[in-house]
Amino acid sequence: MIVSAWAIQSIRIKKFIFRKTSLDTPLIIYLSIYLVSSLLSIDPRTSMLGYYGRFNGGLISQVCYAILYWAFVSNIKTVKQSLSVVSFGLAGTAIASILAIGEHYGIFTTCKLIGLSLEKSCWVQDVQNRVFSTLGQPNWLAATIVALMPLTWNVAISNFQFSIKKFLWFVISLLFFVALLFTKSRSGLLAFGVESLIFWGFIFWKEKSKFLKEFIFIFLSFSLLSFVFLYNPQPITHNLSETVATAPVLESGGTESGTIRKFVWLGAFEVFKHYPILGTGPETFAFSFPMHKPMGHNLTSEWDFLYNKAHNEFLNYLANTGIIGFTSYIILIIYSLKILFKNKRFDLFAGYIAIIVTNFFGFSVVPVSLLFLLFPAISLASSAEDQAISNNSKKIDINQKISIILVLLASLYTLHTIYSYWQADISYNNAKLLARKNKQTEAITELNKSINFSPNEAIYISELALDDGTDETALKALDLNKYNQNVRRIVVNNLVNNSDINQNNLLLAEEIIKEGITLAPNDPKQYYQLGILELKIGKNEDAIINLEKAIQLKPNYKEGRFALGATYKALKENDKAKLQFEYILKNIDPNDDLTKKYLEEVN
Repeated sequence: MIVSAWAIQSIRIKKFIFRKTSLDTPLIIYLSIYLVSSLLSIDPRTSMLGYYGRFNGGLISQVCYAILYWAFVSNIKTVKQSLSVVSFGLAGTAIASILAIGEHYGIFTTCKLIGLSLEKSCWVQDVQNRVFSTLGQPNWLAATIVALMPLTWNVAISNFQFSIKKFLWFVISLLFFVALLFTKSRSGLLAFGVESLIFWGFIFWKEKSKFLKEFIFIFLSFSLLSFVFLYNPQPITHNLSETVATAPVLESGGTESGTIRKFVWLGAFEVFKHYPILGTGPETFAFSFPMHKPMGHNLTSEWDFLYNKAHNEFLNYLANTGIIGFTSYIILIIYSLKILFKNKRFDLFAGYIAIIVTNFFGFSVVPVSLLFLLFPAISLASSAEDQAISNNSKKIDINQKISIILVLLASLYTLHTIYSYWQADISYNNAKLLARKNKQTEAITELNKSINFSPNEAIYISELALDDGTDETALKALDLNKYNQNVRRIVVNNLVNNSDINQNNLLLAEEIIKEGITLAPNDPKQYYQLGILELKIGKNEDAIINLEKAIQLKPNYKEGRFALGATYKALKENDKAKLQFEYILKNIDPNDDLTKKYLEEVN
C-alpha cells in the first residue's frame, strides 16, 4: 500500500521520488546475497516466504523492510513528519506495555481482546510470571521496549522547560521499564544497561551537566521501581488452574537456558562449517540443525524440540547465509551505526545497540526487524533540511491516469494474494482445532480450503495425507519439503494410523523414517519410532538394533529403555530385560509402577 501511494505520487508529479543515501549500496549488496542464498537454498519456498508460522526473515520480508526504508527516506520531507512516526511507535509500545502490566496482575487483557474473560488466561505459558502482551513472547516484548526506550529519554529532555508533555514522556519511559521488569528477560535487561551507558554517556559528553537533573530523576525513579518490583515480584493472582507453564525451556525452567543455547549454537556453527559460503538458505535452520545436532543436546530437557532459529541472530546468518551473507549483514550494521553517530542521533544509536545485544541472545521478529532499518531512516530524515512538500495541482493527463489505474490493479492483486495466504493459514489452524475436538470431517474440509488457497504448502498436505485413502498425498508432502521433520512426523503418524486401510502403509512409513534418520542422525526419537514400527511389522532383530541406538544417543530415554526391555521380555531374554528396567528405576524414574511390575515378572 505504501509503495502504491509512493508510485502514484511519482506519476502525479512526473518524477520518480527517490533519495540516495549512504546505506543504499550495502543494502543492495545484502539483498542480492540474500536472493542468491534463497535461490540455492535446500528449501527455496521457505527461504522466500519464511519459516511457516513465523513468516519473518524470508527474502520477501527482507525486501519489504528495505522498500519501507527507501520509502521513508524518500517521502518524509520534514523533521515534524519524522517525529510523528516516532510518536506513533512509542504510543503503540506504550499501549502494549500497559497490557503487559495488566497481565502481570491477573488482568488478562490480551485474552479479552480475542473473546475470553478478563479473569481467564488463554495462554499455555505462565503469562503472569513473564509477560509478553501482544508480542507473543517475553524476550520479543523486551527487545522492542529496549530498542525504543532511549527515544523516550531524548524526547523528554529535548523540552527544556518543565511541561505536561515532558512529564508524559518520563511516565512513558517508566511504563516501558516496568513492563521490561515483568518480562524477566535477561537479554532485555542487559541491553537496557548497555544502552543506558551509551545514551547518557553521549549526553554528558556532548552537553556536560546540562541534563543532570533529568538523569538523576530517571535514575532514582528506575531504582525505586526496581526495588519495589524485584523485592516483591509476585503478582496478585487469580485462580490459575488453567495456566500451565509449558513454554520452551530456553525461556523458563528445565535445563539451564545457557546450557541449551550452547548446544544450539554449536549446532549452528556445525551447519556453517558444512555450508560455509551461502549457508543452507534463509530461514532453513529448522531443517539444517537436525542434520548437525550435537549429541549432548539429547540430555537436555529440550532434546526433542524443533528449533527454527539459532537463538543468536549472528549464528543464524552464518548457518543460513554463510560467510558471504554474514559479512553483508555485519557491513549493513556498521554503515547504519555510522549514519546514526554522524547525525548525532544518540538515542537511535543506543536503541540500535540494544537491538544488537538482544539479537545476540535471540533473534529478530517483526517489530525489531522493522526498527533495524527504520532507525537509520529516521536519522537521515531528521538530519535533512526540511523540504517543501510538492503540491502540484496540474491536471493529470490520460497516460498518468492509465499508469495510476495499473498501479492500483497491481496493488489489489498483491493484496488479494496476501489475503489468500492469510486465509489458508486461518483454515489450517481451524482444522487443527477441529481435529482436537475429534471433528474429523469438518477438519478435512478446512484443510482442503487451505490447500485450495495455497496448494504447495507441505504442512497442509501432510495433515491431509491418506485421508483420501492413497499413498500419493503423503509422498507429495515429502516431495515438497523432505527436510521438514514436522511434515515427516505427521506423514508417518497418518500412515500408521491408517494402516488398517492399507497394510503397505507400515512399510512405507518405515522407509520414510529411515530417510528421516539420514537427515537427523543424532535424533533418538526417530530410532525409537523406527524400532516400535518394526516391532509391528515383525522385524524384531531390526527393532532391537534401533531401540539400542535410541538409548545410546540418549541414555536417559525412559520410553526407549522400556520398549527395549519389554521387547527382550517378550523374547524371553529376561536378563537383558532386567537390565533395562533396573536402569529406569535407578537412574530415571524410581516410582514408575509399570516398570516395577515388569521387573518383578522377569526376576
